[in-house]
Amino acid sequence: MTPPAESLPAELLDLPSFLLLQVVRDARRIGIGVHGPTLRAPHLTVLAGLTEFGPASQKEISSRLRIDPSDLVSVLDDLQERGMINRVRDETDRRRYVVTIRPPGRKALEVRLAQLRELNEALLAPLSAAERSVLHELLARVHTYHQANPT
Repeated sequence: MTPPAESLPAELLDLPSFLLLQVVRDARRIGIGVHGPTLRAPHLTVLAGLTEFGPASQKEISSRLRIDPSDLVSVLDDLQERGMINRVRDETDRRRYVVTIRPPGRKALEVRLAQLRELNEALLAPLSAAERSVLHELLARVHTYHQANPT
């Protein structure tokens, strides 16, 4: 069981970045409690990226989705073992692998996105629809800024 917020240092609770980390932990705890262990964020990100942007080389996926190349190999290995992606040598450049999503990957993505929508409802239960909208807008603005200004 998670200790109450009051058991965390007040100095840290004054920091929005610390609170974001705690909310991420809450989301993980709630998600596992409701849906059990499932695809992790990097797996979901790769599947969504392949769905939206189409087949890509490992280098393109790493760059576009901001996943470290060595971490990406592990994620792709997991997805390939589960039959969710294909990873084959590029016919035009044998040094590259091209990654494509398979029907089981599309289905897993669809299921996981539905689960995440349910998770959002549970996680953001204390907020009104208007507050959720404002929170989403603010988080998107921070994310967009850091996408454009990586450090």
